[in-house]
Amino acid sequence: MTRIEQFGWRGPVEPGIGRVVSAHGDYYHLVADEQPTGELLARKKKSAFTRMKAAAPLDMKAARIPKRQTPNPSTPQLLNPSTPALPITGDFVRFRHNAQGDSMITEVLPRFSHFERKDPTARRQVQTLAVNFDTLFIMMSLNENFSLPRLKRYLALAEDMGEAAAVVVLTKLDRIAAAGERERFIAAASGIARSSATVIAISSLSGEGLDALAPHLAPRRTVAFIGSSGVGKSTLLNTLVGEEWQATQEVQEWSGKGRHTTTSRELVMLPSGAMVIDTPGIREIGLVGESESFLVKGESTHRYRK
Repeated sequence: MTRIEQFGWRGPVEPGIGRVVSAHGDYYHLVADEQPTGELLARKKKSAFTRMKAAAPLDMKAARIPKRQTPNPSTPQLLNPSTPALPITGDFVRFRHNAQGDSMITEVLPRFSHFERKDPTARRQVQTLAVNFDTLFIMMSLNENFSLPRLKRYLALAEDMGEAAAVVVLTKLDRIAAAGERERFIAAASGIARSSATVIAISSLSGEGLDALAPHLAPRRTVAFIGSSGVGKSTLLNTLVGEEWQATQEVQEWSGKGRHTTTSRELVMLPSGAMVIDTPGIREIGLVGESESFLVKGESTHRYRK
């Protein structure tokens, strides 16, 4: 099996195909078959990614962006061929190899899955957070981070992500010891997810529940971690890798909020042969018109909130 196939490529193996494992400004770290080490640095060819500008007609009115069609995996299409996508971590790309210097990325190949949100600014532009994953782990911790409205919005965004499955991963199960409390959290999340996603509760520290993640961590499969800061994405990654891949920081007890540990996207190969795209913590998920609300269930003292 070639290097690019190990990293999830399922098409014909041809020269000049790589996968982006990290981006550093204008430089991209690729895995590919061209170098003996299986890795190389490349830059993007600016002319290939220049967006054409044209004046809008005077009678042009604002219109809602149509929902993207789910691509057929046998004949995938670019998300928007008229505006070439810039490469990000997880992308498969074509590049022109240069053994003596920088290789050059010339094309981003069609994406079979993507997770996007609106940029939480006045412009409300679409921001792509993860691409080319087989499973999306929507992560939420069983503490003050737990929010059913936020979970509902994550799942709404996941409806348009393409050929991938969604799994709700409830972390920090070891923090919940009260009888019946775990079941209430899981039941509440399952009520929101229904048939759109599986719900799994885990503790990365004790190992409880981690076996349930195994079917999603098979060789050549890619998992994307999505969630707020402090929900345990880096802790889970460290556990799956088996070493301190990402530094972790404790949740601030006074606010229940986590500090940002991951500051950029990175594709990490696990010992199982699966890959993880670890994304920075999301402060907002960009759906307009819905507010966070408190939900107190039964006699529980826990508040389900942002």
